[in-house]
Amino acid sequence: MKRLQTAALALLFINSAAAAATSEWVETPGGDVRLVALPASDDGSVRAMLDIRLHDGWKTYWRDPGGSGIPPSIAVSGAELLSTGFPAPKRLGDEATHYIGYDKPVRLPLTLGKATGEAISATVFLGVCKDICIPVQAELTVDASGESFANPLEETAIAAAEASLPQGASDGFKPLDGRWAADGKSVTVRFAAPADGAMPDVFLSGTSGFEFGAAAPARREGEAFVAEVPVLHRPKVFDLAKDPILLTVRAGDRTMESPLAID
Repeated sequence: MKRLQTAALALLFINSAAAAATSEWVETPGGDVRLVALPASDDGSVRAMLDIRLHDGWKTYWRDPGGSGIPPSIAVSGAELLSTGFPAPKRLGDEATHYIGYDKPVRLPLTLGKATGEAISATVFLGVCKDICIPVQAELTVDASGESFANPLEETAIAAAEASLPQGASDGFKPLDGRWAADGKSVTVRFAAPADGAMPDVFLSGTSGFEFGAAAPARREGEAFVAEVPVLHRPKVFDLAKDPILLTVRAGDRTMESPLAID
């Protein structure tokens, strides 16, 4: 793949509105996107998802793409966006250019607050890449006014998206500790993970302006695994007690995500 830089290609901005709990697909050269939402639960919250249907050979980025790429951006109107879920990503690219993302269709579960009107809209900005990267912007709208019964296909799709998210920490698969390098340009991460199969893949992400690079290959040290993760940007002011850094690990067909304590 060529060096991943945003191509000087026209920004794709398409308005998609549908009087249903699923928006129309917004079609692009590299992939299609839609918004799916279920009827509000008893407390008024709404389970939803951003459905990204990548075309063969195309890729898109994780929430921290590793210094090269466009992290997905989702802004919601008509309801508060409470959380966005991301399945565990993959390390992509070549020896010269590493980045972090997805090379197959991916669904991002969303949790929304109570709808404030008859429609919920999501303004989405993401990058899809093959030999070039295309920035895609789409306005996706669903009707939130009257549906009281979930479409079984929509409910099944959102449940599958939620099930694809990493599990929380558990015995034998959990963060142990992290340590800043003396110059602050990397983090040494120690974690427990299943020992069968290939070495685990390690990813870090954070809020408050942190940016992390692609981790070096993990190695065994006693009963633990260790990996070095580059710090591409570390803000001058941050509060990890309030906004912790998340460790995401892929070990075979299992994935885990949990806050990482860093000394």
